Amino acid sequence: MTDLHTGRNATREERDRQLPGESRFSEQARHIAGRAASRGRSAALGVLAVALLGACSGGDPRAEPRETVTATVTTTVTAEPERMPSQKGTALGDARKAAEAAGYTASAHNANKGDAEPSGSWKVCFEDIGYGTVDYGAVAEGALCPKKDGGPLTWPQAPDVTGTVYAKAVTALTKAGLSEDDISVDSAYKDVTVASSDAESDPDGYKVCFQSLKAGSDVKPGTKAKLSLVEGGSCPSSKGAYKDRENDPDHTPPAPARDSGTGSSSGGGSGGGSGGSGTDAGQWNGQCELTSPAGNCYRAGQFCANQHVGRQTHDAGGRIIYCKERADGQRWNYS
Repeated sequence: MTDLHTGRNATREERDRQLPGESRFSEQARHIAGRAASRGRSAALGVLAVALLGACSGGDPRAEPRETVTATVTTTVTAEPERMPSQKGTALGDARKAAEAAGYTASAHNANKGDAEPSGSWKVCFEDIGYGTVDYGAVAEGALCPKKDGGPLTWPQAPDVTGTVYAKAVTALTKAGLSEDDISVDSAYKDVTVASSDAESDPDGYKVCFQSLKAGSDVKPGTKAKLSLVEGGSCPSSKGAYKDRENDPDHTPPAPARDSGTGSSSGGGSGGGSGGSGTDAGQWNGQCELTSPAGNCYRAGQFCANQHVGRQTHDAGGRIIYCKERADGQRWNYS
């Protein structure tokens, strides 16, 4: 027995001496790997045995198989809202739509002092953008944005446009918040007519003499302005003056120069009706103070214009005639 053991050791020692160093190490590695593989197979068989025992429900062949329960876990991922451009200066209704389209929940508040509830036409002045939410601070349509959220309500001020041409006046007024439909015109003179179409066809040819909207007053929604214009020339000293003084019913024409020679000869002429005519003719300088649109002197019995009611002039024969209201209308008559 001893000899046999000794022989095995001798044989192993001889084999080790015959193998190079690296070969000896490789041989040892193979032995180690073999032992590890053997242990792995044993472990796998152990796990399989445990699984079989569990499936057999404690080894009782009459036991029913257990139900298999599958659990499903659902994870909800919230999409990040899109980047949204600033909505300052836009109408609140449009700002809300833009926010909702980008995935935001929008809210709004009054950016001025007061409890008024913002409407869709209000203007956005402030915005507070969070993750998926945005809150707008808005002011009433046409109002100015306050310097800070919650400041006092202010409005644009009406400019002074007198002395400027119509085109520049309209530009300044619309910039202050008026719409062109809220700007109307009339004539600065009472006896001259100016229509909107006249001013619009030549906006640089008409000058503003007076304005109904006081400069410095608040321009709120619905504010209107009327501009009193003249074409080209200078403005009257007051609105409603007559460009032609003779068209003013209160205007009294200067007395004609007295011709003493004519007066004496007329005075010595025939009496009666002709004498009366001669007296008028003796004080007449040969010119009719008022004439028809065609340039002719008026005659007794002719219709007279509204602007001439209460006035007087000489007829072609030198007699004084008056424009008065009578039963047959406005007519020139001798008395």
